[in-house]
Amino acid sequence: MDLLSAALLGLVQALTEFLPVSSSGHLVLAEALLGADMGTGAAFEVAVHFGTLLSVAVLFRRDLRDLLAAAFDGLRGGGLSARLREDARLRLLLAIVIGCVPAGVVGVAFKDQLEALFDAPRLVCAALIATGVYLLASHFAQRGDGEVTPGRALAIGVAQAVAIIPGVSRAGSTIATAMFLGVERDLAARYSFLMSLPVIFGATLLKARDLLDAPPSADALVALGVGALVSFVAGLGALALLMRLVRRGVFGHFGWYCLTVGVVGLALL
Repeated sequence: MDLLSAALLGLVQALTEFLPVSSSGHLVLAEALLGADMGTGAAFEVAVHFGTLLSVAVLFRRDLRDLLAAAFDGLRGGGLSARLREDARLRLLLAIVIGCVPAGVVGVAFKDQLEALFDAPRLVCAALIATGVYLLASHFAQRGDGEVTPGRALAIGVAQAVAIIPGVSRAGSTIATAMFLGVERDLAARYSFLMSLPVIFGATLLKARDLLDAPPSADALVALGVGALVSFVAGLGALALLMRLVRRGVFGHFGWYCLTVGVVGLALL
């Protein structure tokens, strides 16, 4: 892979990973419409996932520091229920754990069925249209000021599990669901991306296992580094942009893009 291709693919990965437009949906449609395998290999996927993972960790470093501090405080003993009542950081950590459970269960239990969906581009178009409608509807969600309770975390986690379907945006479905449930806008977006860390990390580990049998060549390392760097920088920009749009209340406008891609995709397939 040449350096320009590595940079472009790293850019596309970061933008579609964090903006609510479904990275998996774009991959399926690109393969169907262009008639080509867009697979970039396990090594490159690990590299760009590492870049996007690092961008989340850097942008939300204060939240991560608070969550780690809360985890250590929680291990020091005392009544957990009392600590949960007193410590908002510990409540958020619990919400992240709860929110990751549905996607983990669905991903393991229905692995083969979910992989088959990547060969169904028309279904992906329908999922993009559904995502677009859901995002547009979120514009009418009343501005909330609540936190992510265990019940809300489970519902948002179900939305994340649904987003395993290619064409359904993970960021879009989780943030919109949180807003519908009355979670404060900024917290809804922060929670969504903090919850994405275990998901991205898990996906990176799964891909990294493939490298044990076929490690990248020395010549490929430069392209991998470029892809990781571009995905990191672009990821920071995409995350900052989306956070700003969520705070301004125009996050749902991405729905028009998803609707357009879904409808055009159906017309061309």
